[in-house]
Amino acid sequence: MNDPASVLARFAPSPLGADLSRLPSGVRAALPALKRALDGLDRVFLEQLGPGHAARYDAVMAGPPGVERDFYAFFLGPWNPLEGDIPAFPGAPEKDPGAGLYPKGMSAKEFSRRLSLVPEELRLSLSDHYAVVEERPGTPAGLVAVPYHERYAHLLGPIAAELRAAADAVRTDGPDLAPLVHYLEKRADSLLSGDYRSADADWVRLRDAPIELVLGPYEVYIDGVAGTKAAYEGMLFAVDAEKGAALRDIERGLPELAAAFPLPDGARSAVGGLAPIVVVDLLYAAGEARQGVMAAAFNLPNDPWVRGTVGWKQVMIRNVMEAKFSKVGAPISRAILGDSSAGFEPFFLFVLLHEVSHGLGPAYRADGSPVDQALGPHYTAIEEAKADTGALHLMLVKAGHAGIPSYSEREILDSYVAGLFRSMRFGLHEAHGAANLVEFNWFSEKGVLSWDPDGRLRADVAKLKDAASGLLEELCRLEAAASPAEAEAFLARYATVSPELEAAIARLEGIPTDIRPVFSLAG
Repeated sequence: MNDPASVLARFAPSPLGADLSRLPSGVRAALPALKRALDGLDRVFLEQLGPGHAARYDAVMAGPPGVERDFYAFFLGPWNPLEGDIPAFPGAPEKDPGAGLYPKGMSAKEFSRRLSLVPEELRLSLSDHYAVVEERPGTPAGLVAVPYHERYAHLLGPIAAELRAAADAVRTDGPDLAPLVHYLEKRADSLLSGDYRSADADWVRLRDAPIELVLGPYEVYIDGVAGTKAAYEGMLFAVDAEKGAALRDIERGLPELAAAFPLPDGARSAVGGLAPIVVVDLLYAAGEARQGVMAAAFNLPNDPWVRGTVGWKQVMIRNVMEAKFSKVGAPISRAILGDSSAGFEPFFLFVLLHEVSHGLGPAYRADGSPVDQALGPHYTAIEEAKADTGALHLMLVKAGHAGIPSYSEREILDSYVAGLFRSMRFGLHEAHGAANLVEFNWFSEKGVLSWDPDGRLRADVAKLKDAASGLLEELCRLEAAASPAEAEAFLARYATVSPELEAAIARLEGIPTDIRPVFSLAG
């Protein structure tokens, strides 16, 4: 399916917002500046997607209304994420695996070869999460690393100015919001200095603020060369303090949850001192966070030092989750399972524990190397499978403990399967799709899942707990000790699509693949 109009039709328009009247007056006054900052961040991300891409995007958006403009507005480019990012329009360029983060056309093999030719210090700078790799004749291996805050300085300066204007507006609400003011100013500074670590640490420490703002380079999904370069994204939320307070028991139970994860000999986790959970409503998104499928939750920052020294924050986007479950998850569960016991609350808990699980298990190997660097481009798929399986494992073995509510194994499995199929429909050719296939094929191999003659999925709940524990143990072992070749072989074995699975996904054709947010925030 690569017809642009048909692709767009798979995403159900969903208004997203919140009651802004409950926000303090200074915070409300800051919202337009924060929206302008996020709009500016879109420009940075467009440049990251490739040379000339921002100009191509602007030309389409300046053209007449129609499918092409709607497609670019939603996916920020011409590539169809449901079909492995192939171009959806004649004449559109192929998506470069290195986006605009490496010399055009550079392969993973070529980059690895060149890295082997340079001194250790240069190798580390070329592999840095926050640096663009550029060709430079006369330098070692012909490459140079340009820090993001230098490469995108012309775009980051105006964003920082908007953040400072927002901080000035919030300051009028008085001393109670001084931590939010400090964070906004620190985030502005980080964009210009490249010291993202300090701003991320302050964000984790920020508690009980009426809004949440995430803005900077975080996820590495657009890096198809080495899987290490972070893309800029931003999200603005209104905080639901009442719903968030109900999850504090899970925060306090984090050490007990961490102990439930396998940690192979010598490996170290990155559990820090804080892991606050906040429940929010999404007001606006930009950059990678606005590109196509909208996150229902996330766990940041990814920096191992911040996670190990300070902690991380888990953000649960309730209005997005409710829209996804009502328009996609519940209909899928009925189509795949027939008499389904899937419900929103188990779905919400699973997504929460998925984010918690990103912070558990191996983060460093016995030799001290970070797990993501050790596994390279195979890391993201294995880590996403680990987070999914970790969430399932915790719901099964920790029910009634550490703040985790109890649900029947049938409710847990049905809600998990509904979420698995919802996710697989986004596409099976990228990291999340590969993770979903690993999980589905593992549980099929262990006898948990099987197909009826009529194509309905059936489950043996009695085998679920052992199968989930076994998969989590294997994924943690891969992260702690596997070579890139071993990780690749594991994915080659389990990240495969059977005819039965293809047929089941095809039968979901009449159900939206996901939502298409409609934001109401004025700028």
